[in-house]
Amino acid sequence: MPHRPQVAAMVSALLLLAACTDAEPEAGASSTASTSSSSAAPTSASDPTAPTEEQVPDDGSRDEMRVTGIRLTGQNGSSRLVVDLSGNGVPEWTVGYSEPTDPGGGPVDISGDAFLRVQLRTGTQPSGQSSSRVSASPGPVVEARTTGYFEGTEEVLIGVRGGEVPFRAYAQTDPGRIVIDVGPAS
Repeated sequence: MPHRPQVAAMVSALLLLAACTDAEPEAGASSTASTSSSSAAPTSASDPTAPTEEQVPDDGSRDEMRVTGIRLTGQNGSSRLVVDLSGNGVPEWTVGYSEPTDPGGGPVDISGDAFLRVQLRTGTQPSGQSSSRVSASPGPVVEARTTGYFEGTEEVLIGVRGGEVPFRAYAQTDPGRIVIDVGPAS
């Protein structure tokens, strides 16, 4: 059995190499529900990589994160909103339909028939950041704006034309951003 030490060394090297790669599945969330879930558990017990409503960072970057801007594009009756972040990772975040309020519960002046709220638990109060606001005419998203910071959470509110429509949200890294695709109104 002279090959047993060589095989063990090769298996160990492969396991070590696999543990050191960044080949993790992309974090994401999809929903047609009217509110977001606060559970970070996968939506399917049989699929540990299934999307969830809430995503938790795994790179320790939460304390340095903040929203740096929002971008809105439209194509084929759909809208895509990108929330740009200050670092390469993403903080804990949720997306779901809600009332048009700011993080502290005050009213927000925003167009739309339904409102998607993006909450980012950045933990860092933005310094000198003004409110960002973008508007669009075609597609389901009428307007999107940053609404402020309260108790460790920064928020973006998205005004949707025609009521609640299906959406898909996911995170991307390097640079960090949250992408929300909003489908066409029925």
